[in-house]
Amino acid sequence: MNKENYAYINGRLRALETRLISANFIERIVDADSADEAFRALNDLSFLSGCMGEYTVNEFQSVLAKGLQKMLRLFRRMAPYPEVVNFLNLKYDFHNLKIALKAHLTERNFAEVNHALLDVGSLSKDQWEDFVLEGNVPPLTNGMQKTLDEVNTEYEKNEDPQIVDMLVDKHYIEEMLILAKKMDSDMIVSYLKRLIDLTNLRSFIRCKELDKKEPYFESVLMSGGNTDLDAFTKNYKKGYEDLRNVLEKKMYGAGLTEALDEFIKEKSLFLVEKKASELLHKFMKESNRIAFGPEPVFTFFWKFENHMQILRTILVGKLNQLPTEEIREHVLTI
Repeated sequence: MNKENYAYINGRLRALETRLISANFIERIVDADSADEAFRALNDLSFLSGCMGEYTVNEFQSVLAKGLQKMLRLFRRMAPYPEVVNFLNLKYDFHNLKIALKAHLTERNFAEVNHALLDVGSLSKDQWEDFVLEGNVPPLTNGMQKTLDEVNTEYEKNEDPQIVDMLVDKHYIEEMLILAKKMDSDMIVSYLKRLIDLTNLRSFIRCKELDKKEPYFESVLMSGGNTDLDAFTKNYKKGYEDLRNVLEKKMYGAGLTEALDEFIKEKSLFLVEKKASELLHKFMKESNRIAFGPEPVFTFFWKFENHMQILRTILVGKLNQLPTEEIREHVLTI
């Protein structure tokens, strides 16, 4: 791919970046007196312009989904290569596959999962609804079909809904890695390798805490990271301290060791997730200097999704009447 063909979209993104949410705006909605007040403030965000409609605060997910749709439509018009939009859509296709598969396998009724399906991605929400209600599989990519087949096989063995989460996440990241290599982006590949390492660490902790057998754990591990899989598999029976000793000696093990230390100290998977987010956030900040090519597209959309997640976290906290300081602790600094 010729990086010069990204000149137009890269230029547009530099202008769009000024319209993303600021630290001051986050403070404003975190400090809002009510969920309604925080929700109304979304009217001031240009990327949600025209998305608010008649929605109430309890329907904020629909507003954010419309914001995502709006941004993806813009990217579709600007992208120099179809792979760029495919790369961005992938996350939502696999998210909906995960929700639909869990509903289908556990025989949950559609009303229970409807709110979690997003009308974003290459397949419509109606197609996913048809899969949940009627079992009609939508037209899937080879990677998604492989995921569906493997999940069905593994679920039949274990009847464990968590295997759905872990296997879909595994295949999603592996598909992302394939596309990143096609786009010839060392930076995006490097990001995904870090994400794979952190995801394998989280899988190690989850499986250990749930006392899962080794074959189960090995089935959810992802290849392609910076850390060889032996570091995880050979220490699964031994435990956290042995894994930590191995990771500490690895070239890319510092971040993993930090995240594992959080768990060993507090026994909180939330703190591991938070540390993982902080490490990826730091990497993206350091990679922000690349001016042309697919990297600024990836970086912008990563920021955009991160900002949407911040809004989601704050509004969920407000609706659940969590203390302001507790909400603030859950929000990463921009």
